[in-house]
Amino acid sequence: MVNYDKMYELLVQHGMQNKIAKLFIKKFKIEEEAYICSEVEKKWAMSRGFFPSRVDLYGLNDSNYKYYLPDYADFMMHPYNNHFAIWINDKLSLKYTLGRDFAEIMPEYYLYIENNGEYTYLQDVPVSIKKDENFILNLLKEKKVLIIKPNSSKSGGEGVMKVEWDLENIRINNKEEISIQEFQDRIQNLGNNIVTEYAYQHSELKQIWPKSECTLRIIMIKLPHEDKYTESQWKCVVSFARFGTSVSGGTSNLSSGGIGVGFDFQTGRFNSIGLRQVEFSNNNQSGCKEHPDTHVVWEGVVLPNWNYVKDTLYKVCKHYGSLSHLGFDVIITEKGFVLCEINSKPALNVGQVMCEPLLMAEDSRSYFMSKGYSNIDCSELYKIYNESQK
Repeated sequence: MVNYDKMYELLVQHGMQNKIAKLFIKKFKIEEEAYICSEVEKKWAMSRGFFPSRVDLYGLNDSNYKYYLPDYADFMMHPYNNHFAIWINDKLSLKYTLGRDFAEIMPEYYLYIENNGEYTYLQDVPVSIKKDENFILNLLKEKKVLIIKPNSSKSGGEGVMKVEWDLENIRINNKEEISIQEFQDRIQNLGNNIVTEYAYQHSELKQIWPKSECTLRIIMIKLPHEDKYTESQWKCVVSFARFGTSVSGGTSNLSSGGIGVGFDFQTGRFNSIGLRQVEFSNNNQSGCKEHPDTHVVWEGVVLPNWNYVKDTLYKVCKHYGSLSHLGFDVIITEKGFVLCEINSKPALNVGQVMCEPLLMAEDSRSYFMSKGYSNIDCSELYKIYNESQK
């Protein structure tokens, strides 16, 4: 049995940032509880810096594991971005630092709920709605659908609420119906949350799954270059779409039963095979050629508005040119797209399945080398694990 306090101490001693070490422990505990494997398999994986489940997820073996970025190295290299990560690390900062130049890709921001529960009204607040204890309820009645979410990013969309007005009741995340009083009681306990406009997905994507919005995860890296006067170039290393299912309810996250489908960043064309976690699959297979509910086939589908989305994301990368690692969450709409957030440390695991392994291409491998990958001894993970046993 693992002593997680001891593991945390050892991770920090080996150089992992305190906050990131806590996140690593959280992920590792989930692994320990959910993934059963032999001690031989566990030793093989962890001696190379991988969580044991990656053996099955990536199809790891002695010939190919060096192409995949190990979990231990990913966490040890953080922070990828410098101190200017403050520009994107919470959603309010993102809204203000993008400014007027990118106003068209940001949702309307109505309200920030302070940690003490105090209301701070934001730039897009409707002047017609009275600023009192019923503000959120009356805003919901006018807008019909709102998003209430933590201002600081949480793993897997934790804490995000899609809130819909349905005559006398309120629906949360497409499935939970509560009364007005229950809703009022629930929002009384919120702190460090923002209330924003709800972004509706493009009608072409709605045909694939209509009950929750398709979100794109796109990870861009700034490639290293020797000439410090040369303009920086950016490369997409992960690009996939996430769709909800009848299992996932109001979310498209794979951890809730959603499906991920990789796509080519240059063309916006989907790969032929999607990915879902095995525990949500009817045939005990992670790969799927079509949506399990609507039976839309992935192969041949091209994302709408893609050239506009791609070109604008390059502009955003240039806007945040002092940073080097940007994980975009995007919803494509009829008019263009909405940028939900930018993550400074997006998860890389499923991206290495739906796209290519992160250390396969020379330029992306050079990027991670520039972040210190060659100085990390991934075999430390198994040693730390052994030393953390109770």
